[in-house]
Amino acid sequence: MALRDYFKNLKLNLKKMRILISGLLLMSAICISAQTKLDKVLMVNGETKTGSVVGISDDAIEFIHEGEALKYKLKKADISKIEFGSGRIEVFNEVKGSTKDAMLIDHHNKIAVLPFTYILDGEQKKNDATERKVQQEFFSLMKDHVGILNVQPTTETNAILAKSGVNDENFIQFSMPEIANMLGVEYIIQATLSISKKGASSYNSSSLFVKQNQSKDKARGSSFSVNSTQIEYQTSLNMLLYNDNGDVVWSRTKEAFWPNKDAYKQTLKFLLKRMPIYTK
Repeated sequence: MALRDYFKNLKLNLKKMRILISGLLLMSAICISAQTKLDKVLMVNGETKTGSVVGISDDAIEFIHEGEALKYKLKKADISKIEFGSGRIEVFNEVKGSTKDAMLIDHHNKIAVLPFTYILDGEQKKNDATERKVQQEFFSLMKDHVGILNVQPTTETNAILAKSGVNDENFIQFSMPEIANMLGVEYIIQATLSISKKGASSYNSSSLFVKQNQSKDKARGSSFSVNSTQIEYQTSLNMLLYNDNGDVVWSRTKEAFWPNKDAYKQTLKFLLKRMPIYTK
């Protein structure tokens, strides 16, 4: 009897364990599914299809709509661009539309760079000229490396923001879709430049000058020493790319390698080349 009860209990325990494992696997699958971002295919007629891009050929893509299993073929000629769940963006064609839809269509394939938030030694420098200086520098770097996307001039961006009453003091009160509508763009780049003094390094250099005495044919020399101090900085850039729905399409933070105050310039180039909209 004892042996029979042992195997009976063992069978029950194995059954419970199978149920527990099945439940854990199901929960894991649900979590993975929830974390996976879907792809968005924007058509030239303004329509947006949400699902998964499962294949790309020379003239079409293979697409499965959200919640379905049937595979469709969409011609590349009918596609404006694809926003992959990974954050990468692939642009195919310009968007077409009627005059009636001009306000909506005008957003497509346009991008604006906001004035950079500038933080010096932990304090935000509001309305500082550096905000617009770095904004213009990044505009100049990216305008020829975004494919068919049209980059809005910074003077136009800043003028629209000023006329709409948006400034450093109240920027937090506006959502990204509201900013996108103000500017008439589909994508917005927002960035923060942080620079902090790390300390100072001192250098000493010595030089020897030799002067020839022509009359006595003897050489006379003199030496001098120069002390110099160089201030070192720690520079960090945080950059985000939003779409006009307010979604963060891409984000990256990068510490500058060099300790000088202008080290951010090389960091701007580094970040630009890693953006999903970048083209050579």
